[in-house]
Amino acid sequence: MIPLDDVDKCYPLINERAQRFLSEPELKQYRSLPQNEVEHQLKLLLESPIAHFTVVNEVYFRARWAEVFEALQLGDDLTLLEVASGDADMVPQVMARTHPNSTYITANMNKSLTRSLLQKTLGLPLHMKIIEDDAAYLEKHLAPGSVDLIVFQHAVNDIIQAILCGQAGIDTIHTDWMETLPDMIKLLQQEVASDTLDVHVMQPFITLIHTLLKSLRTDGIIALNHYMFQLDLDWGYPADLFENIIPLTRRWLTGIQGCEEIFIPGFDQQWWIFLQKR
Repeated sequence: MIPLDDVDKCYPLINERAQRFLSEPELKQYRSLPQNEVEHQLKLLLESPIAHFTVVNEVYFRARWAEVFEALQLGDDLTLLEVASGDADMVPQVMARTHPNSTYITANMNKSLTRSLLQKTLGLPLHMKIIEDDAAYLEKHLAPGSVDLIVFQHAVNDIIQAILCGQAGIDTIHTDWMETLPDMIKLLQQEVASDTLDVHVMQPFITLIHTLLKSLRTDGIIALNHYMFQLDLDWGYPADLFENIIPLTRRWLTGIQGCEEIFIPGFDQQWWIFLQKR
């Protein structure tokens, strides 16, 4: 696979970033690792599908999102919307450190994942707003132009899967996401085998982006990223699709009205898309 990042660039900075972006318990765990193990875990993270959830992963991804915030020169009074966050808390954890007392909004329909997210973010110095509705209906909940940055943190694949599940009548709201994942993978296998993913998913995805643009301020950014999990591949996730989610999404969004792609140096186009509203 194309590496997520350059380990030779990232490793010299990782101790400083751990100090900045980890909590005290996390930092204690990090410091218990020998430096050669830290480097080994970072290399695995960047150069292969993720097989283990480690504190080194947390350092890297939190720091990476902080780099996004810095590159975009976001103001202190940030309003950020995360689409399909699940219970992944890396974005609010970063915001709490780079933009304390700003506003974090997530559109998250799965009940159990929402509960887990709230538990993980308890006590963070953020204004938290959970919208338990389909992201396709966010304009009912957010004022036009009220959001500075919209984030798809490893969420494009989840959106694709949710669209297919909705079409197939599979519940993704009241069920355990991981228990439903094998059914999602079967749907993806069928779509790849029949070459119908564009037919069934492209237009709903484009419609979602158009809806999100309504809530985004002019010159605001939609940031999408992706990486792979080994477990998904082991369960039969189509490997070429999983690795090329972002290039596929870029193709779908080519020529979309109301925004254009911008490029940030150091962010590989295999794993990142940045769209700016015009």
